[in-house]
Amino acid sequence: MARAGWDAGGGGWEWRRRLFAWEEEGVRDCVNLLHNIVLQDNIQDQWRWLLDPIHGYTVKGTYCFLTNTEVPVTDAVGLDVWHKCVPSKVSVFAWRLLQDRVATRANLVRRRVLQAVDNLCVGGCGYPETADHLFIQCTSFGQVWYLVCQWLGIPCVFQGSVKRHFLQFSQMAGMTRPSHDFMKVIWLACVWAIWKERNNCVFNLLVTNPINIFERVKLLSFLWLSSNVASFSFGFHDWWRYPRFCMGIM
Repeated sequence: MARAGWDAGGGGWEWRRRLFAWEEEGVRDCVNLLHNIVLQDNIQDQWRWLLDPIHGYTVKGTYCFLTNTEVPVTDAVGLDVWHKCVPSKVSVFAWRLLQDRVATRANLVRRRVLQAVDNLCVGGCGYPETADHLFIQCTSFGQVWYLVCQWLGIPCVFQGSVKRHFLQFSQMAGMTRPSHDFMKVIWLACVWAIWKERNNCVFNLLVTNPINIFERVKLLSFLWLSSNVASFSFGFHDWWRYPRFCMGIM
């Protein structure tokens, strides 16, 4: 590629078919990254650890970086969605959600997959379908959180940001630390159920029903907990009616 020319329009970029608009955007980004790259045949390639360019990679240095309290909250949030009780695909989805990498209509418009006029929320509220709007602010999908809080018997004034909402919900003040794991599972079940229902609205032309999503959240959270927590000996009826008691919150 270097010999053929990797500048814009160079011979290094040859394709078997015509590129899509979002692919052309990726090529432009790649060209910009390679713009200042100069290859030198007499220098051997090597890896470089940016956290410690002098001494290189060490497990201790990496551990200190990950556990440093000065790391911004927004960076630490993404590391906290991995839970042993939850399927890996759900944790991966939640991680992508917190990074704003899910295929909401606003993101698809930004990537030129959809036209700008097609960015409205599938809930029919008339607002652009961003991640924050779809999962928190939408009058249809966002109503699920109020139903969940009524079920749990806790007051709720939610943040408008997905990241801050995750921190607020999963680390609810006034609750014991063991209950935070339960709250995290419920939060993951909520975002997964909302996303599945959203996709049903898009691809199967179904009408959004917050009650159905809420019931799905209760079922998913119970199945995940009963299958992976040995000390969770309650039945679905107990979980459905007395979630606080099942979580050890009196």
